Amino acid sequence: MPVISSTQSSSIHSSLFATGPIRLSFILVTFSLFAFTRAEHTQAHADQPPNTANPAVVETYKLEDLGELSPISQDVTVSLNQDGTVAYWTRTNGSVYAMLWRSGKATRVEQMPGYPNMIPHAINRQGDIAGWMNTSGNLVDSLSTTRGFVRHRKRIRIVTGLGGRDSRIFGLNDKGSAVGAATLADGTRHAFVISGSKIADLGTLPFGKSSTAYAINNSGLIAGSSDVDAKANHAVSWSNLKIVDLGTLPKGIVSSARSVNDRGQIVGFSDTPDGVHAFLYSDGVMQDLGTLGSDPSEASGINNHSEVVGASNITGTRRHAFLWRDGQIKDLNVFLPGGSSWILLDAFSINDRGQIACSARRKGEPSHLLLLTPQH
Repeated sequence: MPVISSTQSSSIHSSLFATGPIRLSFILVTFSLFAFTRAEHTQAHADQPPNTANPAVVETYKLEDLGELSPISQDVTVSLNQDGTVAYWTRTNGSVYAMLWRSGKATRVEQMPGYPNMIPHAINRQGDIAGWMNTSGNLVDSLSTTRGFVRHRKRIRIVTGLGGRDSRIFGLNDKGSAVGAATLADGTRHAFVISGSKIADLGTLPFGKSSTAYAINNSGLIAGSSDVDAKANHAVSWSNLKIVDLGTLPKGIVSSARSVNDRGQIVGFSDTPDGVHAFLYSDGVMQDLGTLGSDPSEASGINNHSEVVGASNITGTRRHAFLWRDGQIKDLNVFLPGGSSWILLDAFSINDRGQIACSARRKGEPSHLLLLTPQH
């Protein structure tokens, strides 16, 4: 299952994932503010359910509450595989633990000695998970070491990276190939792919210095981002270690790809003259998915039926989760059962059964993680 990311903008960004260049500050700050509100879930805007009745649709959703979901970082997302198993995290006694939720039961993944924080970011059909671990109890400790990991059949492999100190894994396919980013000896950051026992540096676009791979499909197509030059970074894909610049939406400067399905369709976000918008890249064309009424919007996940999920502001700083399908972007909140008091804020991932992992909030409560299952 392809994976993508986004929540808060500043919590665990070590030197490996530092903020972008000052020349892009306006664009990046715009998106960071969106990410920040996603993590903080501003109470004033989350307390009131949307003032709209459920439309005449063929489905609603069964809601399962997986418990409180603490914000961590813009680069962290909840992942969901094809059988409905959810990989997420929980904070306990000052540490972050990886969690697996399957058929109504939550299980905590064993920690590795010396790594008090374990953050899952991807899960495949077999139930293998991947992500990263941190050597410090303080997630924002710039002196701590971050290591990517892959957990296969309860055995954990630590990824040392590309010669630098830090590494993170963001994506994992059903064949066990994993992608992420790692520092080089000179401190720059490059995307990488792991297949079997081999790790390969994916490099950057010409004149670029840094890149990150966020997702990989079962054919080995990788989606991510790379610096273009000193002025911008673009969404990219890699196939057979060759990089392709996906560009931006019209008149854009910055874009990033966050998820890819097995049809080769890629989703993410790009700036436009009207703000930051979610996109779908298919057959060589980048399509603007629009917003729920106000920018920014970001696409976080896509399944093999070309259904896209993400989040968008609806007015001002009020944000709702969205589902895009059949050429239309829809507020996921209108599909909730009648009388529900939940507000769906972020849709992280969608599988081929149409199940969606979402963050949500009710009046007077912290953010929770919900699993939405279609009811036809």
